[in-house]
Amino acid sequence: MRRRCLAFMLVIIFMITGCGDKKDSVVDFREQEMEKVSYTETDSLKKRVSLEMIDVPIPEHSYVDSWTAYGNMVYCGVDYIDYLTDNEGKGAIEPTSENFSKIVSYDVQSGETKILYQLESIIAITDMCTDGKVLIWEEDLRQDDMSWCIKMLSLTDQSGKAEIIISDNDTEGELRNVVPNLIGQKIYWYEQDDTEKYEHPIKLFSYDIKKKKITLEKEGIDLSSPYEQVSVIDGKMCTYIMNSVNDSKYLKTANICVDDIGNNDCITLLTSKKAMHPVANEKFCIWGESYDAFYSDRLWIYSFQSGKVECISLEEIGGKFAYTLLNDLVIVTTSDAVWCFEPETKKRTNLFMAGDKYFCGYVEYLLDGSVCMEIGSFEGKICLAKISMI
Repeated sequence: MRRRCLAFMLVIIFMITGCGDKKDSVVDFREQEMEKVSYTETDSLKKRVSLEMIDVPIPEHSYVDSWTAYGNMVYCGVDYIDYLTDNEGKGAIEPTSENFSKIVSYDVQSGETKILYQLESIIAITDMCTDGKVLIWEEDLRQDDMSWCIKMLSLTDQSGKAEIIISDNDTEGELRNVVPNLIGQKIYWYEQDDTEKYEHPIKLFSYDIKKKKITLEKEGIDLSSPYEQVSVIDGKMCTYIMNSVNDSKYLKTANICVDDIGNNDCITLLTSKKAMHPVANEKFCIWGESYDAFYSDRLWIYSFQSGKVECISLEEIGGKFAYTLLNDLVIVTTSDAVWCFEPETKKRTNLFMAGDKYFCGYVEYLLDGSVCMEIGSFEGKICLAKISMI
């Protein structure tokens, strides 16, 4: 009885602190026995998606810390930090202005490359995103006595001037690895409170580009990794908290909150296991349990239409590295392959095998409605794989 009361109180607390005054509904499947569902392998899903391989040229000796794409355009933040560093004991290379960090663009159709923006220092440009109109990124100064900042560059204005719109001096968070996400007129990002004081130390902030205003959207939430980006697809934003079972350090349950930022609705999913990086769109919510390789052979999926949850078995493909949603399909990358899953038919298709030359990186949902990942990094170019619905 006490355990049920505690669970009920946690739900109420989460609904108050996590979802505010929204229209809330709670789906509780903690008591359901869940067997992993195996999908049948087929080539049929290749007819539903297109896979485009893109070789993006980059300046000689440069390294790409971050990239993003929209339509036919690819944008890369490049620096020369590795080239200038004395990695082999031969002495560091004296930098010149040519080694300053820069943002380059690449037009896939015309093959044209441009330098859109050049910094006046050597800084890692990380975590880029674009809606085709503006480009935002974080500049990671990699020095404890200097702050991070998020800059924005207009892609329609030819001035090439970028403005600092957010820095860590604007908030009280302590999370140094800020991973922003641009949605409409707002930029979302996580920050962390003092972990010694707070059980659920993560805060969610937003910055309104038009109003130039920072808002604390949520607090008292969790992250399984400081590199998790706020997931928003089709207006569905996912956050979560994790609760210890009987004060255990390892046994946890999770409350996944799916906010519809358009109509102010919120659905909270109560899970019997811990969670990481939930992703939702209009059709599904998917999530893993942990970044530990032991939990990589399963992926949870909830259907908003049926109200049912299932556990997808990934054992036969060797477990997952990253995942996202593309309409009614689930895209999963492993260490050496890209897979497409169709929950309605319980079918899966291999879209790409890396082989010896390539690899499969983190899969990113782009604001043009496609998903993309880096599959290779070579001197003078990086290789991307972009997947779109046909």
